[in-house]
Amino acid sequence: MAFITKPRATVAVILSSIFLTLTLSARQATPISQADDKPATMSTTIINQANKSTMKQAPWSKVPISDSEIDTVYRQEWLKSESRATCPILALPKQSSAHLQGFSARRANFAGGWGVAYDLPTLRSAYGVANTGTLDPNESYNNWPFNVVYRDGSMASYGHEGGNPEANWLAYIIITQNNCFYNVWSAQSKAHLEQMIADLRLVSAR
Repeated sequence: MAFITKPRATVAVILSSIFLTLTLSARQATPISQADDKPATMSTTIINQANKSTMKQAPWSKVPISDSEIDTVYRQEWLKSESRATCPILALPKQSSAHLQGFSARRANFAGGWGVAYDLPTLRSAYGVANTGTLDPNESYNNWPFNVVYRDGSMASYGHEGGNPEANWLAYIIITQNNCFYNVWSAQSKAHLEQMIADLRLVSAR
């Protein structure tokens, strides 16, 4: 019996080793995130919060800029808004590389909040930034194809407005320190919207 049992044990060990090898190979062939092939989803990004050192720094977590570095319409509209006591100015600086030739800044109507739109000589509201006057709506991130969670916990989620591939690009940004909810839009391209997001800065209080 001892002679018969030994080969069976050896076969079991061999089969177990083969199974382990195949399992490891399958895992290596299917990484959790394939950033080069498709955008990370919100669930994938949240998993990465376990190691915050690998997450991006939020552009607005950098040192706030002054009024002299933004168009005056930002402060003018913010002072009129109902959200000014809670939500600071989030602005696209004058020197942002996202600005397009011939742009001009003007107010955009956002009830309860404030907005700044940028017009081009041949296109009205080509891009812009706004505070919606509301706090973090839980449904904000339900159906967007591109999602980012930053190191400080703030979030950006974006895609074509209404899921229409012919529509403008729109981003929802939530700064979690105060749950302020901002919109950023571009009629140009995904790359232009992403450059805008990268250049956004908070403006220091007077």
